[in-house]
Amino acid sequence: MSKIESSDGREQASFNLLDRPWIPVSMKNGSDGEVSLRELFYQAQGIARISTGNPIQDAAILRVAVGVLYGVFGNDCPQHQWNQILKLGPSDTAIWNLFEQYFDRYRERFDLFDERAPFYQVAGLHTTKNEFAGLEKIVSDIPSNEGSRLFSIRGVQSLKHMSAAEAARWLVSTQAFDPSGIKSGAVGDPRVKGGKGYPLGIAWSGHLGIVIAEGDNLWKTLMFQYVGRDVLGTSEPDVDWSDDSPIWERPITNERPEEGYNQPEDATGIASYCHGPATLLTWQSRRVLFQHDGEVVTGVLLCNGDRLKPQNAQGYEMMTAWRRSPNQEKTLKMPLVYMPRKHDPSRALWRNLPMLTVPQEEHETNTTPENMRPRILDWLEQMHVQDQQIRLHAYGVVYGNNDAVIDATVDDSLDLNLCILTAEDPRVGQSITDAINITDEGITILANFAGNVAKSAGLDPTAPRRKARELAYSTFDREFREWLRDVTIDNCEAKLREWRRRTRETLLALEFELAQQASTRAIVGRDVKENPEAEAKRYSVALAEIWFKASLNKRIPKEEM
Repeated sequence: MSKIESSDGREQASFNLLDRPWIPVSMKNGSDGEVSLRELFYQAQGIARISTGNPIQDAAILRVAVGVLYGVFGNDCPQHQWNQILKLGPSDTAIWNLFEQYFDRYRERFDLFDERAPFYQVAGLHTTKNEFAGLEKIVSDIPSNEGSRLFSIRGVQSLKHMSAAEAARWLVSTQAFDPSGIKSGAVGDPRVKGGKGYPLGIAWSGHLGIVIAEGDNLWKTLMFQYVGRDVLGTSEPDVDWSDDSPIWERPITNERPEEGYNQPEDATGIASYCHGPATLLTWQSRRVLFQHDGEVVTGVLLCNGDRLKPQNAQGYEMMTAWRRSPNQEKTLKMPLVYMPRKHDPSRALWRNLPMLTVPQEEHETNTTPENMRPRILDWLEQMHVQDQQIRLHAYGVVYGNNDAVIDATVDDSLDLNLCILTAEDPRVGQSITDAINITDEGITILANFAGNVAKSAGLDPTAPRRKARELAYSTFDREFREWLRDVTIDNCEAKLREWRRRTRETLLALEFELAQQASTRAIVGRDVKENPEAEAKRYSVALAEIWFKASLNKRIPKEEM
């Protein structure tokens, strides 16, 4: 058991996240390891990525690490300084000294078991019965039913205890993604009724469709998400980051909602409660306390923390795209409300690329755009970071049952050249948009073919159309990802012509495959009346093929390839 001496001379248990390994990583040399938070930064140029095996933990820990960057370098890092920090990294003595000084200053705030201010917890938190719950309360892969298992098959019986390192990882992900629902009622929280903490909503990061630009090492990845307030330009005149700081720099929290941070219901849509990116990266959605013996965690108390809703937070949260919401404008009686654009687990990330390639100039000429891409991409554009391979990674959570359970998670990535997202040349984004539109429209043509074949056999076309879409998107998913890797500023127009050819060839092959599966009844065909007043129309596989090829030739003519 690790111990330190307290201020009054007593020994107390200690698991300091700055010193003790708790973050699993994949190294650039192919090996795996587990590092402390200090080592995460010191070795960042040799680490490929955070790799816990759980995408939600990966995203949550990465956001904490970016919060450290804001603490060390501030939120108004100018362009020349940002580029210098990116270039030199923690291997530079002067930069590493800044990290060491920062860690020394806030060292006690990173101790998981500190008696006064345990990391991401509240010392002395208790209920009227002084009870702790089982660790399944913070473990998102314990299923509420057989169909909701997300990452692993594990039972509640396996969670009678947990190592401090694993508990730290679950603590961070709980503060980021915890579902809504009734929590334990903390003594001293004025919101508690009848010993219960009634639902305040999901944890902050659960509202987001997180988008992360990953570089070829962890240092680049962290810096790509570290956005200075110059990114706002003149687009957000009322946004104020002057009171922004990660949680470990602020006064120690207690069981009560924190004034100025806990957002009252009637203040929904007033984004000043967000304070800034460092605040949101380390937002305390819950009040938590571990039961432990100094090395092993045996129970947890999980209570409500600070309420915060995402309406109009686009000037503070940098890692998600945004969409204008007319429904929220009506509900809140506000003229303009933006909501995070969450990821759809049934829709591959590449199909949403047009939302991410919108150039900054378009935002500046349209004061009320319908969609806004993640500010991290605007920042990289301003920093002129381009012409390098990155991995665009999407993370998110889908909640069910009144947001009280996690139904699904999103973990999707794309390898591409960063110029696609940051190039000022509009041809790049337009080529990507055209390629996706061609694909979507071509798949619709194929789905129509499948529906017409079904009609030829006297069947309902709904299911065959859906299956044809699923087959086509599954096929194009692999092909598009492969094609996208090599698109650059110089070759984007040639690559678009290549994609037209590949799309046409793939659709013809899929159409042939579906035609081969047609029944004898469909080949013979039949007359179909679309409605009682309409004239009967002949349907057969042969006619369906003629219509398919006519539509395909119109959308993707051979002469355009």
